[in-house]
Amino acid sequence: MSESTRLPVLFLTDPVVLPGMVVPVELDDAARATVDAARSSSDGTVLIAPRLDDRYPAYGVVATIVQMGRLATGESAAVFKAEKRAHIGSGVSGPGAALWVEAEFVSEPEPTEEVRAQAAEYKKLVLAMLQRRDAWQAIDTVNRMTEPSALADTAGYASWLTDVQKRELLETPDVATRLTVLTGWITDHLAEVEITDKIAGDVRDGMEKTQKDFLLRQQLAAI
Repeated sequence: MSESTRLPVLFLTDPVVLPGMVVPVELDDAARATVDAARSSSDGTVLIAPRLDDRYPAYGVVATIVQMGRLATGESAAVFKAEKRAHIGSGVSGPGAALWVEAEFVSEPEPTEEVRAQAAEYKKLVLAMLQRRDAWQAIDTVNRMTEPSALADTAGYASWLTDVQKRELLETPDVATRLTVLTGWITDHLAEVEITDKIAGDVRDGMEKTQKDFLLRQQLAAI
């Protein structure tokens, strides 16, 4: 049976947080109430969930408060580290002004050889994309990753994924399904990037040729 607990919940419009992510959050009144409840009653642990317009979220992430401080703009903020997925149950009573919910932890079974093979193929695609961007620090981080679920959840940092796509990943506990979906998305994205780069290269070559022709005509006219 999955383990469950009661946690204060923090709803975020942005970003969509996946396990493994470390994110700063500006503390408005609701967020501060959640942080205060977590620090006083649940050893700094909260449930972070996406704020959805059409429905109540089904999943969130259990996260710990790792630092309190201020943003560069001066607003109070807290830094959270997301640790694991949790299914969001019904609201429960709890201390303070925060909203409390029943959270059921999502277990991570030992990955099969098939899943590890999926992860290896996805990892190659991620590294190919990072190399195109010269993101060498991220490449080192991804290279060190061995667990398929953790590798899939690094997509939470991907700027090319929409919030809707990241919410889909959050609400997909099965790692094999997540890897299948991600492989399709990143394959399509890499194809789009290649087309964009080719168009940009053709335009650049055309502009250079036009400039050379113009300079040649100017030189001929001066003779």
